[in-house]
Amino acid sequence: MGEQAFSNLKVIDCTEGVAGPYCTKLLADFGAEVIKVEKPEEGDVARGMGPFLKDEPHPEKSGTFFYLNTNKKSVTLNLKSETGVKIFKELVREADLLIENFGPETTSKLGLSYEIFREVNPRLIMTSISPYGQTGPYREYKATNLTVYGLGGAMYTMRPGTNPADRPVVEGGLQADYSAGLLSFIATVAALINQTRSNRGTWIDISAMECMASTLTMHFGEYSYIGLSRKTNPWAIHGYPIGYSSPCKDGWISLTPGIGGAPNIALLIGKPELQDDPLLAKPSARMAEPEKFDALIVPWLKEHDKWEIAKEAQELRLAFTPVLSPGELQNDEQLKAREFFAKTNHPMMGEVTYSGAPAKLSESPWRAGRAPLLGEHNEEIYGRLGYSKEDLIRMREEGVI
Repeated sequence: MGEQAFSNLKVIDCTEGVAGPYCTKLLADFGAEVIKVEKPEEGDVARGMGPFLKDEPHPEKSGTFFYLNTNKKSVTLNLKSETGVKIFKELVREADLLIENFGPETTSKLGLSYEIFREVNPRLIMTSISPYGQTGPYREYKATNLTVYGLGGAMYTMRPGTNPADRPVVEGGLQADYSAGLLSFIATVAALINQTRSNRGTWIDISAMECMASTLTMHFGEYSYIGLSRKTNPWAIHGYPIGYSSPCKDGWISLTPGIGGAPNIALLIGKPELQDDPLLAKPSARMAEPEKFDALIVPWLKEHDKWEIAKEAQELRLAFTPVLSPGELQNDEQLKAREFFAKTNHPMMGEVTYSGAPAKLSESPWRAGRAPLLGEHNEEIYGRLGYSKEDLIRMREEGVI
């Protein structure tokens, strides 16, 4: 194995919550030194987000914070103090990247704009992540995953294909936040490639709303060409069911018989005489009468286990798949075979199992690791800048760190 993809890369992480920390987590897990700058005593707001170990709220026992901040180093710094801003500029001077999610107004108030940092470090890449971007009428609006998902247009489409008049809903798993974090990571890596060639930095303006809207290209095309504002998932136009979950004996099974006819469903449920039935031969028939299709197949599904159904369906070239819970995922044979879940030890949480590498690079390995304690690396990082232990004690008493 060679060195990690981002070895020797120095990153200042001035983000909190989900989107920014996910971006910097990907850099840290693949080798970058990520210095996480947190508010003294309080830290990242994600330290207050559950789930917590044994359901006991504690800033060092948040599962959310742990996952989003593995392999980072934590320092505390009060950026509202003159000394804190001075120290921050010293950190930035030695960095390749600065990732921040202060918000447009906060950045200018603190005197931490890209123009100022460019004077300190001309090679710096600064990625600014905000709900709606650095410009425009929404630039100062506060936001959550829910509001970005709604304003980004994705929520409008999140209705079942059979009942599109139902209220729109948000997908689970903080998808708007994670989409913004992932696209911020991609944009930052693209800027790094240019930095290598030109030896110059750049400023990246990330809008979470635009990240969400960028996933709706099919919907924009439909509106532009035929004036249709789709109320359902994009796959609902291809026939029923597509990506639809039905109950079975031990949980749920996702049904995707195909865009065209699905006569092999008749063989699956032991009724070969129904192969030419319009419900199985024509997706338009299933769309017109979804209740009849459900009445045909659901009783059979409820008599069989999901893995039994999936294996038989796969042999018949039907893309049916089990719907797995988080608990089932941890015991899934595919994820076990690929060693997806990682284990590490934490000073306060003990052994922690968490989701591992999102990708496998043959020559530059991903690394397991833990999240830092609040301010754990103050002495190490500030010591590099020339501050003594006495300086740190004094600054702590003054509320700087």
